[in-house]
Amino acid sequence: MKDVGIVMPVYKQDPVYLESALRSILQQSFKNYYFVIVSDGAPPETVTVIKNVTKGDERVHLILKEKNKGVAKTLNVGFDYLMKIKEIKYLTWVSSDNIYFPNFVEKFREALMQGPEELGLVYSSFRHIDEHGNHILNNDLLAFRKFQEKPKEKLLDFCYIGASFMYKKQYAAMISGYRMEPVEDYEYWLRLTEYCEIQYIPVELMEYRAVSQHSISAQLQSSIEQHRRWRYTFNLARQQARNRRGIPFETTIILPIQQFSDKVVTQYENILEQSYSNYKLLILDLSTHENASSVLKEISDPRVAFFKYPNAGLEKALKYGIEAADTPYTLLYGYDYFPKALDSLSNLVEVHDKLSCEIEYDNVVSTFFLNGLTPLPKQKVFQTNAGPISYNTFLEQLKPNFCNLYRSKMLKKLISKG
Repeated sequence: MKDVGIVMPVYKQDPVYLESALRSILQQSFKNYYFVIVSDGAPPETVTVIKNVTKGDERVHLILKEKNKGVAKTLNVGFDYLMKIKEIKYLTWVSSDNIYFPNFVEKFREALMQGPEELGLVYSSFRHIDEHGNHILNNDLLAFRKFQEKPKEKLLDFCYIGASFMYKKQYAAMISGYRMEPVEDYEYWLRLTEYCEIQYIPVELMEYRAVSQHSISAQLQSSIEQHRRWRYTFNLARQQARNRRGIPFETTIILPIQQFSDKVVTQYENILEQSYSNYKLLILDLSTHENASSVLKEISDPRVAFFKYPNAGLEKALKYGIEAADTPYTLLYGYDYFPKALDSLSNLVEVHDKLSCEIEYDNVVSTFFLNGLTPLPKQKVFQTNAGPISYNTFLEQLKPNFCNLYRSKMLKKLISKG
């Protein structure tokens, strides 16, 4: 019984990479599968490579599309074909520049067959290779395995499933196909895992070509604009998933901007790059000609809102911003002080959560100590990747400070007494 379906979308590709990828699938130890190759407007020489390598293999079905429509639509063409085949139970898709180990299909199929009914997606670790096929990140292999081994809930924060996976057709039938390029895989996992459980296989089952001229990841790294496009879509996918699941924002970040500069743009993007994403960002534009709003709006993010208070005083603007904070936490973002590490915000929130078991929670203020600053005596310090974090109990006579994380209701009390 051919109960596995595989799709390979192909557009422009190095013929050597393409042939290696095709042969790695054709030479799998488990041989009873359907292999659908979809040419997404690929040039004639690419189609010739496909036909020459797969000639005479009855498992292969080649679909030729005249115009390039992108990965998501191309995948849907292939999977629409496979979904109509009744005997297929398991699905995956493969890239035209990666190399798949002989037990790739067998290992995944076995895990799905032997797992419980609610198991719908399995994924594994993989090796990273350069354009010459040399292994890279060798020293970080164990660290990468550990990074991938996360509970399903963490998928909202990290795309750790990667390029090596297989899932059950029955769960794929519960959701619509791929969409939202260039994060089509990640967005698909978020929807799929709302119906099923996942399992990690901590072994390498394929080689991912991290350096490739025609790869999507290489294109996204080619310019700031491409990266911003990826980041916007990535954050949109996460936010849509939270909306579907009824998960409200946890933190409000308030960023007042009195005078616009290039440094403001850099620090604004530092916030958007944070691994912790369950926040909304309120930009308080105090600049005379609203320069900050006009520039930052071009760097889109679904969690950002702009409030314009031209020439307003900082204290008055902060009061407006804090009144709009309807989340458990509020962070006053001082763009001269917040660390650049991508897990800075995550560390700060995690430390704040830990304190709930130790002291009166509502009275806690957590902060980073940077630029040579040191904690006051008797203040507890947590060491994190982003730097030391300390806390203090809430003192009503103090004014709000930047780089501090507050319980929103206590911060509002402080402002109302100011």
